[in-house]
Amino acid sequence: MPDPAVDLVKVAQSVGRTSRKTCGDCHFNGGGGEAVKHGDMSRQLLDPERSCDIHMGGYDFQCSECHQTRNHKIAGRSTSVPVSEGGFSCEDCHGDQPHSCDSLLDPHLNKHSQTIACNTCHSPVYAKCKPTVVSWDWSKAGDKNRKPKNDKYGMKDYNWMKGEFVWIESGKPNYTWYNGSMKRVLLGDKIDIDAQMVNITEPVGSIKDPGSKISPFKFMEGTMSADLEHKILIVPHLFPKDKEDTTAYWKHTDWQKANVTGMQAAHLPYSGKFKWINTRMYWGIEHEVMPADMALSCVQCHESLKGERTCDRCHQDTREVDFKKIAQKGTDFSFMASKGRDVSHLIGTTDYIDFKALGYPGDPIIHGGRFKKLPMGYKPLQ
Repeated sequence: MPDPAVDLVKVAQSVGRTSRKTCGDCHFNGGGGEAVKHGDMSRQLLDPERSCDIHMGGYDFQCSECHQTRNHKIAGRSTSVPVSEGGFSCEDCHGDQPHSCDSLLDPHLNKHSQTIACNTCHSPVYAKCKPTVVSWDWSKAGDKNRKPKNDKYGMKDYNWMKGEFVWIESGKPNYTWYNGSMKRVLLGDKIDIDAQMVNITEPVGSIKDPGSKISPFKFMEGTMSADLEHKILIVPHLFPKDKEDTTAYWKHTDWQKANVTGMQAAHLPYSGKFKWINTRMYWGIEHEVMPADMALSCVQCHESLKGERTCDRCHQDTREVDFKKIAQKGTDFSFMASKGRDVSHLIGTTDYIDFKALGYPGDPIIHGGRFKKLPMGYKPLQ
């Protein structure tokens, strides 16, 4: 309950419209700090440039433009929690045929929309406005003598309370098939503690599932503790309850005591034996949407279009249309690098989303799509 001195009537009568700040005061700091867990949200979205986020920087959208509220239920959620209050997608506003610029590419791009999530092309990198954590090692915590060092982004690599961090800026997403559902490890769920990696959250999808689309994610990897006998993740007691607290890790740096108290509070069994395991969470990339002219180009995904032959593999060649220019129009990583973004390694990249890792035999332009075989007798032009 709130402090008795708080005038709740005055509080209720003082409610106003939401803004990016009212939402961001909490959501920009998910995970205990700015941009720690969310790879696409930070205080940079309070006043972003158009190239950082076209909705908020280009059109001054507030969060509620998309996260609309009905009966105190706010639509939208991260991939780490269930859709308890309703979800929404880019298609809710843009439709399932979103490309209508009278371009020769439009029919192809609209066809792509059946297989590729909008943000796969329109968010080619994440955390381009502020570095985010991609690795968090709790097992290294507790060393009060260790002096944190600044990485190349100016971010601290260590905190004695939380352990060791790895940050990334302008990171290339990991791509996988996603149909809108997630597998999740909940408190008390059995896990394989001997596995090389335990996915705490994982997208559901398949190349064979017509409802799945290629979608971008940030990998949030960590080192966490698990009960050796019960084979469940441990909930440690971190923050001291009061001055007399004798088990909080952030006061006594004793994992054993913190584990006992934390598991008691979570009403979960604890054997007294634990080990450190590697974990991973998939965090969807939904914000920092780039303008259309900065989306991925055809050639950045399709290696077959990188040579002299481009769209004229299939289309009749004509001097009135510069196919090479059309195929290469998109994200300019050289320009982003000149603005200080850490993307030099992405300049000239092709096969950006890695077709073989997604289950294709290779570039679909050469080998065909997931539900379509190439015509009999077709021979790819070299």
